Amino acid sequence: IRTGRATPELIQDVIVKAYETEAPLKNYATINVSDAKSLLIIPWDKTIIDNIVKGITSSNLGFSSVVEGEHIRVSMPDLTEERRKDYVRVMKERVEDARVAVRQIRQKYRQEIDEALKGSFSEDEADRLREEIDKIVKDKNSEIEEIKEKKETDLMTI
Repeated sequence: IRTGRATPELIQDVIVKAYETEAPLKNYATINVSDAKSLLIIPWDKTIIDNIVKGITSSNLGFSSVVEGEHIRVSMPDLTEERRKDYVRVMKERVEDARVAVRQIRQKYRQEIDEALKGSFSEDEADRLREEIDKIVKDKNSEIEEIKEKKETDLMTI
């Protein structure tokens, strides 16, 4: 999540209706960064330019699009406080997804340790590995939290 800069990721998954089907914009065009506040969409088939514009408009992302010959220029709006708060909310959802992924990895390795205990693995070795895993998880969660705080500050700074 980046502010103040246009990136293709902002619109590549916008749904476009073309050829009697719906698909993400990235399936129909090349998306390039034109400047810090605008993107240039170059459709592979020039007959679907209007479909792409409709898709961008109906996405309700707040972007304005202008057809310039055989390509489309998409301009990013200035960030309002409300939009910044939306970005923070999305960022927090992604942070929670990262924490869940870390927990799932910890759980997987703990299960593997439990399985190894049924074999020739000693209880002391299992405890040592569990502690090591917990330390790694704690470190990663701290790293995630640090990144979250920096990003939240970055997103809310005008």
